[in-house]
Amino acid sequence: MPKTSGEETKKNILQVAEKLFAEKGFNGTSVNTIAKTAGVNKALIYYYFKDKNDIIVSLFKNIVNELVEYINQKVTSAESVNQDFSMRNKLKEEIKFFLNRKKIISIMLMEALKADNRSDYLFQCAEIFINHEFKMVMEAFKDHKRNKFPETLHYMVYEFFTGIIPMITFVALQDKWCEHFHCDQEKLLEYFIDSFEKSHLSSHLGLN
Repeated sequence: MPKTSGEETKKNILQVAEKLFAEKGFNGTSVNTIAKTAGVNKALIYYYFKDKNDIIVSLFKNIVNELVEYINQKVTSAESVNQDFSMRNKLKEEIKFFLNRKKIISIMLMEALKADNRSDYLFQCAEIFINHEFKMVMEAFKDHKRNKFPETLHYMVYEFFTGIIPMITFVALQDKWCEHFHCDQEKLLEYFIDSFEKSHLSSHLGLN
């Protein structure tokens, strides 16, 4: 179904906002600057978004949705040629996807760490991602005929602190790590995935 002009306008605003947030930071980017760069009237920004906070929340929601779509395409592509798309492949593709959005992901992390900032963009983005993953885990439990499903809050704590945060910090710090320790980026990625598999993924179906 083709997108309407309104959807295209909203998409353009979000793309411009992402670029500006990445270049100037969240606090350094005004709604006026977003409107001017996007070539739209400021009133139109407020037609689609309540405020600047709503813009960045919408942006992170889009990123999560794009990630899901990106992974689904990879799975479909692998299935079309009878290739197995393993959990390791999925993890590697997720990290590569986030690396392509490194600047905005780093801003999300920095905003969450500011002592005087009450923004919860990181948590909202994580909640969207976790809810999607939770549905997949429930199906996995059914496939393995497990009777005891993980409690939701327990699962959210598990996914956030042992899954999402390590992945985000890896994306944010990869370049600096490689520069400081003189490490090849591809090798570091493989090492990280090895560690992630042994720590996070190995217990995925072991939650009570």
